[in-house]
Amino acid sequence: MFKKTAIALTMASVFAATSVMAATKDAPKAASQAIAPTIAVINLPLIMSEIPQTKSSQQALAKEFEGRENELKKLQDEGQKLAADLNSGKITGDKATEAQRKLAQLHSDFKLKATALEEDSRARFSQEQVKITSEVQKAIDKIANERGIQLVLREGSIAYTINALDISQDVIDMVSKAKK
Repeated sequence: MFKKTAIALTMASVFAATSVMAATKDAPKAASQAIAPTIAVINLPLIMSEIPQTKSSQQALAKEFEGRENELKKLQDEGQKLAADLNSGKITGDKATEAQRKLAQLHSDFKLKATALEEDSRARFSQEQVKITSEVQKAIDKIANERGIQLVLREGSIAYTINALDISQDVIDMVSKAKK
């Protein structure tokens, strides 16, 4: 009886050891498969420069602020002409004092309007960028979902990648089609 129990215990321990070894042998393989994400890369500056929404936004903003830029150019030209007349001695006496005051006023108006234009154009540019970036993000999300991509990285933040992981052109194509 003792022999049968000893043999049974030996067999049980061998079986248990074999099962543990098999489980630990497959564990790294299973773990690596479970945590290996699918990855893609995007080149955001390339995407932003290639999509038609960026170009049309730039054209719209240029048109929107064209009148104010022309007004600034006129003020600048008028101020330069007046300064040249004062420096050349064409204007003298009381008229020179009056011209200097007018020049100071032109300079003040120019600075105020230039600052306002810069602030307004920067704000509008930011608004447009937010809209375009949102469209790009939607395209990235859609492509990632369709292909089962779990992680999308910006190309500038990684040291090395292969071209097969780059989905930038796909994003450009999708956002460009959305424009039409």
